[in-house]
Amino acid sequence: MNTTSKFDSSLISNQSRKMSKDLKTDIPNEVVEEQTKKIPNLLFLWLSVGSIAASTILRATNQRALSKFVGLWVPAFLAFGLYNKIVKLEDEILRVKMH
Repeated sequence: MNTTSKFDSSLISNQSRKMSKDLKTDIPNEVVEEQTKKIPNLLFLWLSVGSIAASTILRATNQRALSKFVGLWVPAFLAFGLYNKIVKLEDEILRVKMH
């Protein structure tokens, strides 16, 4: 059993390309991740807070169905923010390992 902790970034890149080919996508994962890294982390937090505020206002104006719909956006925005953070951390780890 190989217990070395050496990190091979080329293995991840090759696996990403293989997965993209297997899924038959036109856009490789790297392109999506490069665009994702450009989005500020706090944007998703503020979108979540805004959704909570909008949902509260809609609830106060007796628009219950719309209030629930807007309230359901909160976990999606938080999940997008988490993905954004993970992509940025992965990039930072790869840069540190390369130097």
